[in-house]
Amino acid sequence: MTRSLLEELVDVAVDQHGYVRTRDATARGIDGANLRKMAARGRLEKVGRGLYRVPFLPRDEHDEYAEAVLWAEGRGIISHGSALALHQLCDINPSRLHLTVPSTYTPRRTGGELYRVWRRRLDPGEVTTVDGIPVVTAERAVRDGIASGIDPQMLTQAITTARREGLLTAAQATQLRRQLTAKLHRRNGR
Repeated sequence: MTRSLLEELVDVAVDQHGYVRTRDATARGIDGANLRKMAARGRLEKVGRGLYRVPFLPRDEHDEYAEAVLWAEGRGIISHGSALALHQLCDINPSRLHLTVPSTYTPRRTGGELYRVWRRRLDPGEVTTVDGIPVVTAERAVRDGIASGIDPQMLTQAITTARREGLLTAAQATQLRRQLTAKLHRRNGR
């Protein structure tokens, strides 16, 4: 029995929070013309350039993070305040979703107003996953938060929560608290 084009796409989308990139479809032998037809018929939702969503797959609280990673062609890692939120370490709600991409990669502009893109090389030990979404570790997220000026109360809450959840060792938590205190002293001229 032959599988339909939609069934092929659903196989991919299930592992990507309901999303399919044009590149994923092409790898399955489905061309752009077929994707456009499926979108016109309501079988797919066009989300952005080269990105579609299977509408009947359930949405969840992490969809926006998965979409951001795929927007950056799978090269983006959720970072900074967005990583703190994805790890559920504090009550932060960034106005834009933060992604770190390799310094040699320049994401396309379309849709970029939704994202704050940071460029740097991340060591493999600085990256983990939450619900299948690549995200920096709690330690890296707090370090980035200190460097980028996230509210110290949010960072203190994040350190405490990460330690309680086992995402930081006692030594890491102590070091991060010291870095945060030093940054506050520099900012206040002490």
